[in-house]
Amino acid sequence: MSKPPLIQSRDPLGQRLQEEWCTTSEAYQAFLNVPTRERFQHLGVLFEQLCPWIERAIRGVTIRHFIILPTEMAVARLFAKTCRRENLPKSHVLYQIWVESSILRDVANPKDELGATNGAAGEPGARLQQRFNRLPYADRALLYLYMVERCSVREVSGYTGIPQAYAMENLGRIWAQVEEGLEDYDLPNGWKTPVLDTGGCVREEREGDI
Repeated sequence: MSKPPLIQSRDPLGQRLQEEWCTTSEAYQAFLNVPTRERFQHLGVLFEQLCPWIERAIRGVTIRHFIILPTEMAVARLFAKTCRRENLPKSHVLYQIWVESSILRDVANPKDELGATNGAAGEPGARLQQRFNRLPYADRALLYLYMVERCSVREVSGYTGIPQAYAMENLGRIWAQVEEGLEDYDLPNGWKTPVLDTGGCVREEREGDI
């Protein structure tokens, strides 16, 4: 009868993710061992291994920094950058940090199109991305929580620690600033459109309005 390990992992999810990352790293190393002229044939298999990690990292960046991105473009770009690495980081956490630094560097570069280009159908348009991502961090946070995460004004107030009236006023001001001059834009599916009252404040939705 086998004995249980003396030390039990206190983070089974973290252990599972690390095991999966090791599998991905092995697949990447196998890809590097393929002759350069033959690697193109193996890109599909490698993409299937890396894509979930890239998407997870992108999601983490957008939530932490309250930015919006053309996701498909970001995934393709980060996959290409990853394929040029000599090896993968030792852990998925380090890989996420690398992805985050890469995205933030590109978004901050005014000559770079990431965060300011039209993406796939259903993704935010280029001008909307650009205006959203250039807002001050605090303004982005309010608008992201309300529009992208679909939080109520009450929830936005609770998450940010500001009074509801202040949140309603500032959401209206920020959205008016972003929307001004935009023509023929469509919000991505699932986003919540701010509805302003006559005073320019976001109108608190009632049950059934959403």
